Amino acid sequence: MEIEASFSIVPDLVLVSMAKPKDPKKEPETLTIKSSQSFDTGKLVRVARTMNSLYKGDSSLDGCLTSLNEIVESPATCGNGALCFSFAAIGFSATTCMFDGTWIDACLAAALGFVVALLMIASMSFPVYGPVFEVSACILVGIFGRVLHDYVCFSKVAVSSILILLPGYGMTMAVMEISAHQVTTGAIRLIYAVIYAFMLAYGLQIGSSVYLAIKPDIPDEGYCGDPVSPWFYLLLFPIMSISIGISYGSSRNQWATQIACAAVGFCVLYFLGKVVTDAQILSTIAAFAMGLYANFSLKLTGDPPLAPLCVGITLLVPGSIGVRDAFALLHHNDLGQGLYPIHMLRIALGISVGLYASAMIVYPTGKLRSLYISL
Repeated sequence: MEIEASFSIVPDLVLVSMAKPKDPKKEPETLTIKSSQSFDTGKLVRVARTMNSLYKGDSSLDGCLTSLNEIVESPATCGNGALCFSFAAIGFSATTCMFDGTWIDACLAAALGFVVALLMIASMSFPVYGPVFEVSACILVGIFGRVLHDYVCFSKVAVSSILILLPGYGMTMAVMEISAHQVTTGAIRLIYAVIYAFMLAYGLQIGSSVYLAIKPDIPDEGYCGDPVSPWFYLLLFPIMSISIGISYGSSRNQWATQIACAAVGFCVLYFLGKVVTDAQILSTIAAFAMGLYANFSLKLTGDPPLAPLCVGITLLVPGSIGVRDAFALLHHNDLGQGLYPIHMLRIALGISVGLYASAMIVYPTGKLRSLYISL
Protein backbone atom coordinates (compact mmCIF):
# COMPACT_ATOMS: atom_id res chain seq x y z
CA MET A 1 0.00 0.00 0.00
CA GLU A 2 3.09 2.20 0.43
CA ILE A 3 1.61 4.21 3.30
CA GLU A 4 3.69 5.58 6.13
CA ALA A 5 1.75 5.62 9.38
CA SER A 6 2.39 6.37 13.03
CA PHE A 7 0.15 5.55 15.97
CA SER A 8 0.03 7.23 19.38
CA ILE A 9 -2.15 5.86 22.18
CA VAL A 10 -3.12 8.06 25.10
CA PRO A 11 -5.92 7.59 27.64
CA ASP A 12 -9.27 7.43 25.78
CA LEU A 13 -7.74 8.35 22.40
CA VAL A 14 -5.77 6.83 19.53
CA LEU A 15 -3.98 9.28 17.20
CA VAL A 16 -3.24 7.95 13.70
CA SER A 17 -1.09 9.88 11.19
CA MET A 18 -0.88 8.61 7.61
CA ALA A 19 1.03 9.84 4.57
CA LYS A 20 1.92 8.64 1.06
CA PRO A 21 5.51 9.70 0.37
CA LYS A 22 5.28 8.82 -3.36
CA ASP A 23 2.26 11.07 -3.81
CA PRO A 24 3.34 14.66 -2.96
CA LYS A 25 -0.11 16.02 -3.80
CA LYS A 26 -1.66 13.91 -1.08
CA GLU A 27 -1.42 15.76 2.23
CA PRO A 28 -0.82 13.78 5.45
CA GLU A 29 -3.97 12.87 7.35
CA THR A 30 -4.37 12.68 11.11
CA LEU A 31 -7.26 10.80 12.68
CA THR A 32 -8.40 11.05 16.29
CA ILE A 33 -10.23 7.91 17.38
CA LYS A 34 -12.14 7.65 20.66
CA SER A 35 -11.32 4.36 22.37
CA SER A 36 -11.98 2.58 25.62
CA GLN A 37 -9.21 2.17 28.18
CA SER A 38 -10.24 -1.38 28.99
CA PHE A 39 -8.29 -4.35 27.67
CA ASP A 40 -9.43 -7.41 25.78
CA THR A 41 -6.33 -9.57 25.75
CA GLY A 42 -8.24 -12.39 24.08
CA LYS A 43 -8.77 -10.22 21.00
CA LEU A 44 -5.24 -8.81 21.23
CA VAL A 45 -3.77 -12.30 20.94
CA ARG A 46 -5.96 -12.94 17.88
CA VAL A 47 -4.75 -9.65 16.37
CA ALA A 48 -1.13 -10.65 17.01
CA ARG A 49 -1.61 -13.97 15.23
CA THR A 50 -3.26 -12.26 12.26
CA MET A 51 -0.42 -9.72 12.17
CA ASN A 52 2.20 -12.46 12.16
CA SER A 53 0.48 -14.44 9.44
CA LEU A 54 0.63 -11.38 7.18
CA TYR A 55 4.23 -10.60 8.20
CA LYS A 56 5.38 -14.13 7.38
CA GLY A 57 3.43 -14.26 4.14
CA ASP A 58 1.03 -16.99 5.28
CA SER A 59 -2.03 -14.87 4.43
CA SER A 60 -2.86 -12.13 1.96
CA LEU A 61 -3.70 -8.53 2.83
CA ASP A 62 -7.37 -9.10 2.00
CA GLY A 63 -7.48 -12.15 4.22
CA CYS A 64 -5.81 -10.20 7.01
CA LEU A 65 -8.34 -7.37 6.74
CA THR A 66 -11.18 -9.89 6.78
CA SER A 67 -9.78 -11.46 9.95
CA LEU A 68 -9.42 -8.09 11.62
CA ASN A 69 -13.01 -7.18 10.79
CA GLU A 70 -14.18 -10.47 12.30
CA ILE A 71 -12.22 -9.72 15.48
CA VAL A 72 -13.66 -6.21 15.73
CA GLU A 73 -17.23 -7.40 15.15
CA SER A 74 -16.99 -10.35 17.55
CA PRO A 75 -18.38 -9.93 21.10
CA ALA A 76 -16.12 -9.17 24.04
CA THR A 77 -14.13 -12.12 25.35
CA CYS A 78 -15.59 -11.66 28.84
CA GLY A 79 -19.08 -10.26 29.39
CA ASN A 80 -20.62 -8.29 32.23
CA GLY A 81 -21.29 -11.39 34.31
CA ALA A 82 -17.64 -12.42 34.15
CA LEU A 83 -16.62 -8.85 35.03
CA CYS A 84 -18.75 -8.88 38.19
CA PHE A 85 -17.36 -12.27 39.20
CA SER A 86 -13.77 -11.16 38.59
CA PHE A 87 -14.07 -8.00 40.69
CA ALA A 88 -15.61 -9.92 43.59
CA ALA A 89 -13.03 -12.72 43.38
CA ILE A 90 -10.17 -10.22 43.17
CA GLY A 91 -11.41 -8.44 46.29
CA PHE A 92 -11.72 -11.70 48.22
CA SER A 93 -8.42 -13.29 47.21
CA ALA A 94 -6.28 -10.13 47.16
CA THR A 95 -7.31 -9.23 50.72
CA THR A 96 -5.87 -12.47 52.01
CA CYS A 97 -2.94 -13.06 49.64
CA MET A 98 -1.61 -9.52 49.24
CA PHE A 99 -2.73 -7.54 52.29
CA ASP A 100 -2.80 -10.16 55.10
CA GLY A 101 -6.50 -9.70 55.75
CA THR A 102 -8.95 -11.88 57.67
CA TRP A 103 -11.80 -13.92 56.23
CA ILE A 104 -14.25 -11.19 57.24
CA ASP A 105 -12.08 -8.59 55.49
CA ALA A 106 -12.10 -10.80 52.39
CA CYS A 107 -15.88 -11.26 52.37
CA LEU A 108 -16.55 -7.52 52.66
CA ALA A 109 -13.95 -6.74 49.97
CA ALA A 110 -15.66 -9.28 47.67
CA ALA A 111 -19.05 -7.66 48.22
CA LEU A 112 -17.67 -4.18 47.62
CA GLY A 113 -15.76 -5.39 44.56
CA PHE A 114 -19.05 -6.70 43.14
CA VAL A 115 -20.66 -3.30 43.73
CA VAL A 116 -17.73 -1.55 42.04
CA ALA A 117 -18.16 -3.84 39.02
CA LEU A 118 -21.86 -2.95 38.80
CA LEU A 119 -20.97 0.74 38.91
CA MET A 120 -18.38 0.23 36.16
CA ILE A 121 -20.98 -1.47 33.96
CA ALA A 122 -23.32 1.46 34.65
CA SER A 123 -20.59 3.93 33.67
CA MET A 124 -20.12 2.12 30.35
CA SER A 125 -23.87 2.05 29.68
CA PHE A 126 -24.54 5.65 30.75
CA PRO A 127 -21.71 7.97 29.60
CA VAL A 128 -23.03 10.82 31.77
CA TYR A 129 -22.06 8.77 34.86
CA GLY A 130 -18.60 7.90 33.56
CA PRO A 131 -16.70 10.98 34.82
CA VAL A 132 -17.76 10.37 38.44
CA PHE A 133 -17.57 6.57 38.45
CA GLU A 134 -14.22 6.23 40.22
CA VAL A 135 -14.97 8.83 42.89
CA SER A 136 -18.47 7.51 43.61
CA ALA A 137 -17.24 3.90 43.80
CA CYS A 138 -14.50 4.86 46.27
CA ILE A 139 -16.99 6.88 48.35
CA LEU A 140 -19.16 3.76 48.77
CA VAL A 141 -16.10 1.67 49.63
CA GLY A 142 -14.99 4.26 52.20
CA ILE A 143 -18.42 4.46 53.84
CA PHE A 144 -18.93 0.70 54.22
CA GLY A 145 -15.33 0.22 55.34
CA ARG A 146 -15.94 2.69 58.16
CA VAL A 147 -19.43 1.47 59.05
CA LEU A 148 -18.07 -2.03 59.69
CA HIS A 149 -14.95 -0.83 61.52
CA ASP A 150 -15.65 -3.18 64.44
CA TYR A 151 -15.15 -6.20 62.17
CA VAL A 152 -12.76 -5.23 59.37
CA CYS A 153 -9.49 -3.41 58.72
CA PHE A 154 -10.29 -0.31 56.69
CA SER A 155 -7.13 0.05 54.57
CA LYS A 156 -7.01 -3.66 53.61
CA VAL A 157 -10.65 -3.75 52.55
CA ALA A 158 -10.51 -0.39 50.75
CA VAL A 159 -7.44 -1.12 48.61
CA SER A 160 -8.51 -4.71 47.79
CA SER A 161 -11.98 -3.62 46.69
CA ILE A 162 -10.61 -1.21 44.08
CA LEU A 163 -7.47 -3.19 43.21
CA ILE A 164 -8.20 -3.40 39.49
CA LEU A 165 -8.85 0.37 39.36
CA LEU A 166 -5.43 1.24 40.74
CA PRO A 167 -3.21 3.09 38.23
CA GLY A 168 -0.10 0.98 38.76
CA TYR A 169 -0.24 -0.68 35.34
CA GLY A 170 -0.77 2.68 33.61
CA MET A 171 2.07 4.23 35.61
CA THR A 172 4.42 1.44 34.54
CA MET A 173 3.45 1.88 30.88
CA ALA A 174 4.06 5.63 31.19
CA VAL A 175 7.56 5.18 32.59
CA MET A 176 8.41 2.60 29.91
CA GLU A 177 7.24 4.94 27.15
CA ILE A 178 9.29 7.82 28.52
CA SER A 179 12.29 5.49 28.79
CA ALA A 180 11.77 4.57 25.13
CA HIS A 181 11.77 8.32 24.25
CA GLN A 182 8.03 8.37 23.55
CA VAL A 183 7.85 11.52 25.63
CA THR A 184 4.46 12.87 24.56
CA THR A 185 2.36 9.76 25.19
CA GLY A 186 4.44 8.80 28.23
CA ALA A 187 4.03 12.20 29.88
CA ILE A 188 0.27 12.18 29.25
CA ARG A 189 -0.07 8.72 30.78
CA LEU A 190 2.11 9.74 33.72
CA ILE A 191 0.07 12.83 34.57
CA TYR A 192 -3.15 10.90 34.10
CA ALA A 193 -1.99 8.11 36.48
CA VAL A 194 -1.03 10.59 39.21
CA ILE A 195 -4.33 12.49 38.96
CA TYR A 196 -6.22 9.19 38.84
CA ALA A 197 -4.56 8.06 42.08
CA PHE A 198 -5.63 11.31 43.71
CA MET A 199 -9.19 10.77 42.48
CA LEU A 200 -9.35 7.34 44.10
CA ALA A 201 -7.84 8.67 47.31
CA TYR A 202 -10.26 11.58 47.30
CA GLY A 203 -13.22 9.21 47.03
CA LEU A 204 -11.94 7.08 49.91
CA GLN A 205 -11.43 10.19 52.02
CA ILE A 206 -14.93 11.55 51.32
CA GLY A 207 -16.52 8.20 52.18
CA SER A 208 -14.46 7.93 55.34
CA SER A 209 -15.24 11.51 56.39
CA VAL A 210 -18.99 10.99 55.98
CA TYR A 211 -19.02 8.32 58.69
CA LEU A 212 -16.39 10.05 60.84
CA ALA A 213 -18.65 13.12 60.95
CA ILE A 214 -21.30 10.94 62.61
CA LYS A 215 -18.98 8.91 64.84
CA PRO A 216 -15.57 10.61 65.12
CA ASP A 217 -14.09 8.49 67.93
CA ILE A 218 -13.60 5.23 65.98
CA PRO A 219 -10.12 3.70 65.48
CA ASP A 220 -8.32 4.88 62.36
CA GLU A 221 -7.77 1.39 60.93
CA GLY A 222 -10.71 -0.40 62.52
CA TYR A 223 -10.26 -3.99 63.63
CA CYS A 224 -7.23 -5.70 62.10
CA GLY A 225 -7.33 -9.36 63.11
CA ASP A 226 -4.91 -12.20 62.52
CA PRO A 227 -4.29 -12.96 58.84
CA VAL A 228 -5.26 -16.27 57.25
CA SER A 229 -2.73 -19.06 57.01
CA PRO A 230 -0.31 -18.77 54.07
CA TRP A 231 -1.26 -22.32 53.10
CA PHE A 232 -4.54 -20.94 51.79
CA TYR A 233 -2.52 -18.98 49.22
CA LEU A 234 -2.17 -22.22 47.23
CA LEU A 235 -5.93 -22.15 46.64
CA LEU A 236 -6.58 -18.41 46.52
CA PHE A 237 -3.65 -17.31 44.37
CA PRO A 238 -4.79 -19.08 41.16
CA ILE A 239 -8.28 -17.66 41.71
CA MET A 240 -6.82 -14.17 42.03
CA SER A 241 -4.68 -14.55 38.90
CA ILE A 242 -7.55 -15.89 36.79
CA SER A 243 -9.86 -13.15 38.07
CA ILE A 244 -7.39 -10.41 37.14
CA GLY A 245 -7.01 -12.03 33.74
CA ILE A 246 -10.79 -12.06 33.25
CA SER A 247 -10.96 -8.37 34.13
CA TYR A 248 -8.48 -7.79 31.28
CA GLY A 249 -10.58 -9.87 28.89
CA SER A 250 -8.40 -12.99 28.82
CA SER A 251 -9.59 -16.23 27.27
CA ARG A 252 -9.36 -19.63 28.94
CA ASN A 253 -6.33 -20.55 26.87
CA GLN A 254 -4.37 -17.72 28.52
CA TRP A 255 -5.16 -18.54 32.14
CA ALA A 256 -2.37 -21.09 32.62
CA THR A 257 0.42 -18.81 31.41
CA GLN A 258 -1.01 -15.90 33.39
CA ILE A 259 -1.07 -17.93 36.60
CA ALA A 260 2.51 -19.05 35.98
CA CYS A 261 3.74 -15.50 35.29
CA ALA A 262 1.97 -14.09 38.34
CA ALA A 263 3.28 -16.96 40.49
CA VAL A 264 6.86 -16.17 39.46
CA GLY A 265 6.51 -12.55 40.58
CA PHE A 266 4.55 -13.39 43.73
CA CYS A 267 7.09 -15.98 44.89
CA VAL A 268 9.90 -13.47 44.44
CA LEU A 269 7.98 -10.85 46.45
CA TYR A 270 6.92 -13.28 49.17
CA PHE A 271 10.18 -15.08 49.84
CA LEU A 272 12.70 -12.38 48.96
CA GLY A 273 10.61 -9.84 50.88
CA LYS A 274 11.60 -11.62 54.09
CA VAL A 275 15.20 -10.62 53.41
CA VAL A 276 14.99 -7.42 51.32
CA THR A 277 12.77 -4.61 52.57
CA ASP A 278 13.32 -2.06 49.80
CA ALA A 279 10.16 -2.08 47.63
CA GLN A 280 12.00 -0.73 44.59
CA ILE A 281 14.56 -3.56 44.60
CA LEU A 282 11.84 -6.15 45.13
CA SER A 283 9.71 -4.83 42.28
CA THR A 284 12.72 -4.74 39.94
CA ILE A 285 13.70 -8.35 40.65
CA ALA A 286 10.10 -9.56 40.45
CA ALA A 287 9.52 -7.74 37.14
CA PHE A 288 12.80 -9.16 35.80
CA ALA A 289 11.70 -12.70 36.65
CA MET A 290 8.25 -12.19 35.11
CA GLY A 291 9.77 -10.62 32.01
CA LEU A 292 12.04 -13.63 31.54
CA TYR A 293 9.05 -15.95 31.80
CA ALA A 294 6.91 -13.90 29.38
CA ASN A 295 9.65 -13.64 26.75
CA PHE A 296 10.58 -17.33 26.94
CA SER A 297 6.87 -18.12 26.71
CA LEU A 298 6.79 -16.09 23.50
CA LYS A 299 9.54 -18.27 22.08
CA LEU A 300 7.73 -21.48 23.01
CA THR A 301 4.06 -20.69 22.43
CA GLY A 302 4.06 -17.60 20.21
CA ASP A 303 1.61 -15.76 22.50
CA PRO A 304 2.51 -12.06 22.96
CA PRO A 305 4.08 -11.12 26.33
CA LEU A 306 1.22 -8.72 27.05
CA ALA A 307 -1.13 -11.56 27.99
CA PRO A 308 0.81 -12.87 31.02
CA LEU A 309 2.49 -9.59 31.94
CA CYS A 310 -0.75 -7.64 32.39
CA VAL A 311 -1.64 -9.92 35.31
CA GLY A 312 1.87 -10.08 36.73
CA ILE A 313 2.40 -6.32 36.67
CA THR A 314 -1.01 -5.73 38.28
CA LEU A 315 0.03 -7.92 41.21
CA LEU A 316 3.03 -5.69 41.86
CA VAL A 317 0.52 -2.87 42.35
CA PRO A 318 2.70 0.24 42.33
CA GLY A 319 -0.52 2.22 42.16
CA SER A 320 -1.74 0.90 45.51
CA ILE A 321 1.21 2.56 47.18
CA GLY A 322 0.18 5.85 45.67
CA VAL A 323 -3.45 5.49 46.73
CA ARG A 324 -2.57 4.67 50.33
CA ASP A 325 -0.06 7.49 50.55
CA ALA A 326 -2.47 9.96 48.97
CA PHE A 327 -5.17 8.85 51.39
CA ALA A 328 -2.77 9.48 54.28
CA LEU A 329 -2.07 12.95 52.87
CA LEU A 330 -5.76 13.82 52.62
CA HIS A 331 -6.67 12.22 55.96
CA HIS A 332 -3.87 13.42 58.21
CA ASN A 333 -2.99 16.67 56.40
CA ASP A 334 0.65 15.60 56.48
CA LEU A 335 2.52 17.56 53.85
CA GLY A 336 5.39 15.11 54.08
CA GLN A 337 3.22 12.59 52.27
CA GLY A 338 3.24 14.90 49.26
CA LEU A 339 6.21 12.93 47.93
CA TYR A 340 3.90 10.00 47.15
CA PRO A 341 4.12 10.50 43.34
CA ILE A 342 7.90 10.13 43.63
CA HIS A 343 7.34 6.84 45.47
CA MET A 344 5.03 5.65 42.72
CA LEU A 345 7.59 6.61 40.09
CA ARG A 346 10.36 4.75 41.87
CA ILE A 347 8.35 1.53 41.96
CA ALA A 348 7.22 1.89 38.34
CA LEU A 349 10.77 2.68 37.23
CA GLY A 350 12.02 -0.44 39.01
CA ILE A 351 9.45 -2.55 37.19
CA SER A 352 10.40 -0.97 33.85
CA VAL A 353 14.09 -1.67 34.41
CA GLY A 354 13.33 -5.29 35.23
CA LEU A 355 11.22 -5.77 32.10
CA TYR A 356 13.78 -4.11 29.82
CA ALA A 357 16.60 -6.18 31.32
CA SER A 358 14.70 -9.44 30.79
CA ALA A 359 13.97 -8.58 27.15
CA MET A 360 17.65 -7.72 26.60
CA ILE A 361 18.73 -11.12 27.91
CA VAL A 362 16.23 -13.14 25.89
CA TYR A 363 16.75 -11.04 22.73
CA PRO A 364 20.30 -9.64 23.02
CA THR A 365 20.45 -8.60 19.34
CA GLY A 366 16.97 -7.10 19.38
CA LYS A 367 16.01 -9.11 16.29
CA LEU A 368 12.74 -11.04 16.25
CA ARG A 369 11.47 -13.52 13.70
CA SER A 370 7.91 -12.37 14.32
CA LEU A 371 5.90 -9.38 15.45
CA TYR A 372 4.41 -9.32 18.92
CA ILE A 373 2.43 -7.09 21.25
CA SER A 374 4.20 -6.26 24.50
CA LEU A 375 3.49 -3.61 27.14
